[in-house]
Amino acid sequence: MKRWFLTVATWSMLVPMAHGQTAVQAGLWEKIEKVTLDGKELPARSQKICLAPEEANLQRLVLITSDEATARGCNVTASAPGPGPVRMSMSCPASDGGPAINAAMELRFTPTSFEGSGTVEIKHADGRAEKGTSLLSGRRLGDC
Repeated sequence: MKRWFLTVATWSMLVPMAHGQTAVQAGLWEKIEKVTLDGKELPARSQKICLAPEEANLQRLVLITSDEATARGCNVTASAPGPGPVRMSMSCPASDGGPAINAAMELRFTPTSFEGSGTVEIKHADGRAEKGTSLLSGRRLGDC
């Protein structure tokens, strides 16, 4: 279950927004996430992603893929890119593949880096609920 949270918190996650993309440079990126779930700090997670020019946007780095979002029935929103932080949220109903999830994050970014924080609430089918926070950061390492 914590794997699903980490994937969501990577907010591991990757949905292009119809109203605008946040510009980041294509290339090899490393993103790091430090998660606390129900007061318990989990080991930091590092992931490398190669972004092609046609998919180089902040949402691709931090949210689930649009195919995954559609399959789960998730609703994803993001503030319009501009000065100041970008705010994103994702709400996914419970499914056979996982619990209900509500996540929100705020990120500051440049074309070659990002950092921010987020919150998540996970509601399991058995009625159990978990709440967590995460610190996210990423940087472009170079070409793929």
